[in-house]
Amino acid sequence: MKRLLFILVLLSGAAACSDSGIYSEKRFPRRSVTVNGQTYNYRIYFPENRDPNAKVPVMLYLHGSNRRGDDNRSQLEDLAEVIDAQQERIGFIIVFPQCASETFWADDMMSQSMAALDQTVSEFNGDPRRLYLAGFSMGAYGTWQTAVTFPTKFAALVPVAGGIVPLGEVSAEDRALLSPAFTAAAAAPDPYRAVAEVLRATPVWIVHGAEDKSVPVEGARKIAAALKAAGDPHVNYVELEGVGHGSVIKAFSDPKLYEWLAERRNLNNNK
Repeated sequence: MKRLLFILVLLSGAAACSDSGIYSEKRFPRRSVTVNGQTYNYRIYFPENRDPNAKVPVMLYLHGSNRRGDDNRSQLEDLAEVIDAQQERIGFIIVFPQCASETFWADDMMSQSMAALDQTVSEFNGDPRRLYLAGFSMGAYGTWQTAVTFPTKFAALVPVAGGIVPLGEVSAEDRALLSPAFTAAAAAPDPYRAVAEVLRATPVWIVHGAEDKSVPVEGARKIAAALKAAGDPHVNYVELEGVGHGSVIKAFSDPKLYEWLAERRNLNNNK
């Protein structure tokens, strides 16, 4: 019996350590949301000294492909250390949904992420006029897809190391998961121009590593140029010299990004 109790204590300690410190429940509380009868788990971050009576901005963050799964923890790994270092600048709540394995930020995954965002806005007195959408790699592709699907929802977009997906590179099965709005834009003769026309009133802060071998930087350059040509007055393009695909920490370590976000308001949302 003593041996059994000892083993149970060790197991419980190991479980606690697996979600402690930088990924702790206290720092990133767990939440869940149900969409179409399916329950999805997510995590949140909110500033410790926020005023609960004041409306606060909320960012939806979409992680990259190597954070997919169902542990409700891996999705924090992109930004947890950055949040530690930049917490004095982060005056907004962050919502961290997790994309299931072998899928991407479309269809059900897009629906659960948007439901998690809306639920967080309701729970924490979020400001509907200051909703930000950000993502890294696969999450940056998801950022563009989600923004085109909900073109009046967000006050600002922050896609890092992503691009606009040419439908020729997407299987017919996966293509069926994309929203009709994004499918139409991506299938246009010039998908960059088509996406830019939809988002011409949305402020965008694009970051990409100049030496990115996984997602070529040319796509980021094209969408930035297309947005400017479409008349978007708030387009920032940051190309990181000497940086490859792993650009997310550098992107969110830039103090100018937080100053820029603080100035953004969604004029399309009158709530």
